[in-house]
Amino acid sequence: MAASKKTSTGKTKTGKQLVIVESPAKAKTISKFLGDDYEVLASIGHVRDLPSTRSELTDKQRENKYSGLGVDLEDDFRPMYVVPPGKREQIRNLKAAMKNAPALWLATDEDREGESISWHLLEVLNPKVPVHRLVFHEITNRAIKAALESPRTIDDNLVRAQESRRILDRLFGYEVSPVLWRKIRPKLSAGRVQSVALRLLVEREMERIAFEPSEWWDIDALFATQGKEPAPFEAILRRLGDQRVASSGDFDRTTGKLAKEGVRVLREQDANDLAERLAGKTAVVRDVEEKDFTERPAPPFTTSTLQQEAGRKLRYSARRAMSLAQQLNENGLITYMRTDSTALSTEAMDAARSLIGERYGKVYLPSTPRTYKTYVKKAHEAHEAIRPAGRRFTSIPEVRASQGAD
Repeated sequence: MAASKKTSTGKTKTGKQLVIVESPAKAKTISKFLGDDYEVLASIGHVRDLPSTRSELTDKQRENKYSGLGVDLEDDFRPMYVVPPGKREQIRNLKAAMKNAPALWLATDEDREGESISWHLLEVLNPKVPVHRLVFHEITNRAIKAALESPRTIDDNLVRAQESRRILDRLFGYEVSPVLWRKIRPKLSAGRVQSVALRLLVEREMERIAFEPSEWWDIDALFATQGKEPAPFEAILRRLGDQRVASSGDFDRTTGKLAKEGVRVLREQDANDLAERLAGKTAVVRDVEEKDFTERPAPPFTTSTLQQEAGRKLRYSARRAMSLAQQLNENGLITYMRTDSTALSTEAMDAARSLIGERYGKVYLPSTPRTYKTYVKKAHEAHEAIRPAGRRFTSIPEVRASQGAD
């Protein structure tokens, strides 16, 4: 049954309520939960942006002396937004869907970029029907229904934050990008982040040039025991006579020179001679020191730790890791993948504890849930940590089957 609603003109608009998300994959997943009263379409990313060339501007905009930059520096840094040629057909499709829609739901991502896309959609579509901002951090039936019950308006602060970042990208990028074209390769783009990164690289390269390599050797030994217990163990030579043997920490990390006095630096010949003299000799254990330690599980994934683990364990680039994470999010398998928070909801805690109890037994279930705090200043904690979505975590075999993975 289609929904109907009176407009300000007094006419009745009969049709499906229009929901706009960012990607077609997300639109397909969300449409399964919303039913026949809703039409879910994708904006396919941003619908407006700063111009890439002056030809995209109107005649009036080209009269501005800063039209080549796309930002009017004399009018409070006012951006000159345009609809890119590749997005014009999609805008026409969205406007056509708006004609009979009794309401518009903007369900783009809940970060700055997503908020900006919703604002630009509002500017471009100019709807005459009620508009709601729909926000959810996981694509599950429960989360979407809860979001429908508590919509909000567009957050202007998030929009202005994204706009400021975009303008900074343009102001810095137009100066730095040509340098990258000449020094590295053509068609590279730079912005506020790349500008700082380039300076860090230059400073690091200057340090590398000034660095003086130093050489030191150490000796590792494998000691066998007389009885069966304990097992053979490995040890590193720490002292030679009354002198401590130099290690990497004794050298200045900036200059490469020996920074500490009173240590013995072993050269290659010294180490080889000493190893030959010690080979086959009997060693005596004079003292055994035992220390207790506590091993804690790693905190839940944030965006940065997810990328680090993907690179360390799977050799994935950050781009590949985020692309796969976005696919999992759009298919309703994990929560939103851009977050600085390590916090977990009560629902996540309950789902994790239920999974541990069912799969491994209650003996492995802690009496109380472990909680984590975020210590990063100004962390973006509007979202949870990255976790499996829903009240019941999808098993790995189920994920593989749904994603067509081997």
